[in-house]
Amino acid sequence: MKRYLIATIVAFSAYSAALADTVGDVLKQVAANNLTLQSLAHDCQADVLEIKAGNALAGPSVEYSPFFTKAYSGVAESELVVSQEIDFPTKYAARNKQDQMQQTVGDHLLAKQRRDILLQAQLVCIDLIRLNQTLTMLRERLANSETLLQMYEKRMEAGDANALELNKVKLDCMEVRTLVSETQGERTALVQQLRQLNGGKPLDVTDTELPVYPQITNFEEYRTLALAADADVAVAQTALRAADMNLKVQKNEWLPSISFGYRRNTEQGEGINGFQVGVSFPLYSNSSNVKAARQRRQSAELQVTQAQHEAESSLRTSYEQLQGLQQVINHSDVKLMQESLSLFAKALQQGEITALVYYEEINGIYEKLQRHIDLHSQSVKLLAELHKNEL
Repeated sequence: MKRYLIATIVAFSAYSAALADTVGDVLKQVAANNLTLQSLAHDCQADVLEIKAGNALAGPSVEYSPFFTKAYSGVAESELVVSQEIDFPTKYAARNKQDQMQQTVGDHLLAKQRRDILLQAQLVCIDLIRLNQTLTMLRERLANSETLLQMYEKRMEAGDANALELNKVKLDCMEVRTLVSETQGERTALVQQLRQLNGGKPLDVTDTELPVYPQITNFEEYRTLALAADADVAVAQTALRAADMNLKVQKNEWLPSISFGYRRNTEQGEGINGFQVGVSFPLYSNSSNVKAARQRRQSAELQVTQAQHEAESSLRTSYEQLQGLQQVINHSDVKLMQESLSLFAKALQQGEITALVYYEEINGIYEKLQRHIDLHSQSVKLLAELHKNEL
């Protein structure tokens, strides 16, 4: 385990540094303020206390029985019994180990929930950064269109442009303003979602740079490390160990419970003191409890296998999707598209092309730029999911 932790720290140090000033700060706040995590932490503490209470000694029993008769004034006879019942000593040791294992199960469940919430927050942050990039592009596009609108209004007054071209510029300004408004609305919804994850406290991401993750060059090697650290698999494996421990405890439950105590009988003022010892054997219930524990153990074993299959399938699916996206992204020349936008704008200003031709060309380029932003964001989200167990 220590070797794996060291390897993880070394392998993902670049990842942590990349998020330290932006998304990393958001995750720290969410981890501290998320109400679901706080509630689950209290539940785990309550479970620990309940487990300890269940393995404590039962309270002592006090019984007093007075007897009356016509031939005697007052209490003719009485019986006082003070007793304490304890389980066979080895039961307490076995249950104590079981209690510790249940605490470990709770810790792993809390770690899993923390990972899932931080991953959700991280994906929201990546979407916010994507929208920040989109808004930057749209505002630049709107500024260019408004500049062209002023230019064409002057040309229209001078008779160098026609109404069709002017209307095309106006329509583009309207369309871009609509896109800006829609994007801002989507961003507002994501900010609200991030706020809910942060326990209702305001939180935002204004960065335009997506987080950087180390690329996975050897999937099989990474798969082995990822499965060993997967929180879902860890929960299932811990639950299996708890089921094993429960089976051992149930097998020990055939051992008797012992009761001992003080007894005092009185008859017409004469007292007799003594003690009592009793033994209780769980002859009828223990067999069924052992069978039930075996069934739970088999269920836990199947859940481990299922968790491993699901974790591996998720890793492989995300990795294959990532490979396909990266091939598309690698063939996307953003610099060429930006240069083309400048060239078309220059050609329009110099009168080499009409506004109709200009917008027909640049609209296609802006669609490709938006597609690149979306695909890049999607690839980063896949990497975030592949690296989720380092959160």
